Formats: sequence, C-alpha cells, structure tokens
Amino acid sequence: MGLTQIRFETAQRCFADDPPSPEGERLAQYWLSLWQGDELPRRADFRPREVVELLPNISILDVVPDKSVYCRLMGSFIVEGAGRDFTGCDWIAVTKPEERPERLKRFSDVARGAIGRGIRCARRKSGEVQTCEEIMLPFRDVGANGAWQVLTYIGWRPSVYDPTITGLANTGGLLREFRLTPAR
Repeated sequence: MGLTQIRFETAQRCFADDPPSPEGERLAQYWLSLWQGDELPRRADFRPREVVELLPNISILDVVPDKSVYCRLMGSFIVEGAGRDFTGCDWIAVTKPEERPERLKRFSDVARGAIGRGIRCARRKSGEVQTCEEIMLPFRDVGANGAWQVLTYIGWRPSVYDPTITGLANTGGLLREFRLTPAR
C-alpha cells in the first residue's frame, strides 16, 4: 500500500486545535515549515541543527508498513528513560507480544502519511506515574529497502524518573490516549 499522506491544512489544524507543549510545538512548527505545498517533508530537508535543543527527545525509525519498524536513531533522554539504546533494534521485537500488532499498525499508519499523538507514561522515584506527550511525524521519501522514516518526539526529562526502573516496564509500552490525524 502506498503513501496516502495527510494534507498540509489538516496537519496544521492538528496542532492548532490541540496545541502540544512548547517543545512539541517547536518541533511541529519546524516540521510544518519543511512542507512543499501539500507534500510531506523529505527526510533530507530535516536539519537537526535547527532543533538541536530537542535532539535528546527525538528518535527516527525506519518503517516498512505492515512489516517492520527499526530504530535508526534514539536521543539520549529516550535512551536514559528506556534504560538502553535501541538504535539498530527491531522495535516490534522489543515490544510485549500482545502489543506488537497495535504498535506495528500505529507506525504503519504514520509512515503512510498520518500524524500520531499520544501520552507516554513512566514511573517517578515516588512511585507516581509521570506522563508526557509523544508526537509521531512522517517523511515522504521511501528508502531502497521500502522503508519510510518516522520522526518521534517524546517530551520527557528522565532525571525525574526512577533510574532503577528501566526499559519498557518504565516507559509504559504502547502510548495511552493515542490518536491519529488520518491521511486524506
């Protein structure tokens, strides 16, 4: 199945109608600035130095819709929160078996041109659950391996999390309150 991307006006409305945090807004506005008419941004046009302050919160994943999700790059705050660097790893294989189909579907939908947004949870030292936003943004170009890249922003600061509770148990697995701004 090919790219059925979201329209620019719909992408703008996604963030105008439900504004993200200031950092999430910074990334969203930069990503929106890279559009060419109604065409999603190309990965080559994304310049990390333009959002350097957000890089610890960013990951980039290679997604072959309905087949695979591999972590291409993982920011340092995400690594700290997850307890390890998943760069180069099969993101579906490190997901709880019962959550794998849903995670693959969500990433496939975003890779095909939708915007994903949701809430991620982790535990604080006090035992309290801490939440933060996650934004999943597609790029339009497809690699030789049939993969589209998805940019993911996770707005946490790991220093508030319990460093003894790491890995997927700490990050809550699938996003809670996930919503998709669908393509056309």
